[in-house]
Amino acid sequence: MKSILVLYFSGVGSTKKVAELICNELLKSCKVDIFSIESREIPNINNYDALVVGTPTYHAAPARVMMSYLDALPPLAKKIPAFVYNTRGLCSLNTNRILAKELKKKNITTIIDRTYRSPASDGSILAPFIKRFFEFEKGIYKKINRDCAEFIGLLNSDNPKSYIPRFKFGSIINAPNKAVGQFFTFKIYLHKGKCSKCGYCIKQCPHSVFSTGANDYPLFNSKKCENCYRCVHHCPYLALSLRKRVELKKSLTKSL
Repeated sequence: MKSILVLYFSGVGSTKKVAELICNELLKSCKVDIFSIESREIPNINNYDALVVGTPTYHAAPARVMMSYLDALPPLAKKIPAFVYNTRGLCSLNTNRILAKELKKKNITTIIDRTYRSPASDGSILAPFIKRFFEFEKGIYKKINRDCAEFIGLLNSDNPKSYIPRFKFGSIINAPNKAVGQFFTFKIYLHKGKCSKCGYCIKQCPHSVFSTGANDYPLFNSKKCENCYRCVHHCPYLALSLRKRVELKKSLTKSL
């Protein structure tokens, strides 16, 4: 029986949801462990036969948190095949290619890569009237079932072929948009009338962009933010938004 480690980073929760669906499917025929890279208890990767690696797409690239984790990861003692995937609201372009190239440096070889359309963490805030921004793609369960079956089939073959996903030429057209997204950060506004000063946004931010400010209200530092909007969507009181005069009416928490 193959042993597989599912590793993921999830901003709002879409990538986590897909990781759990993949884990549940693989458990039918394999031994599977699942961990967020934010966990301090990730087991030794060298002890597994294969990996599943998942990241959200931010501005047509993998999450910085995932890339920083891989950058700090020592090369593995043996080659380990991987199922690489990303979740995206609109387009992911070269996200899997970037991720696969970084994994290869660590002796982790991609044998299958996929992208899954998921709720859009930014679009659902900026355009809450668009239903699609709150939904996963249709048929995602069947798609994941097929993808996992293909992954298991490749693992059971004598010599699964590894590859780097092809370069997507659409990224050339998207380059200006990507540059703006990576270097421009929306300010996150606090609506003090709703804030309970619970500190949840401070504790949960993967980039530590919040600190305790005056009168114990959270203080936002835009220089560290990656626009994952975990803070906005996970605030139990909907006290954060991207518009100073417009409060958040609906978060993604019920969509995940």
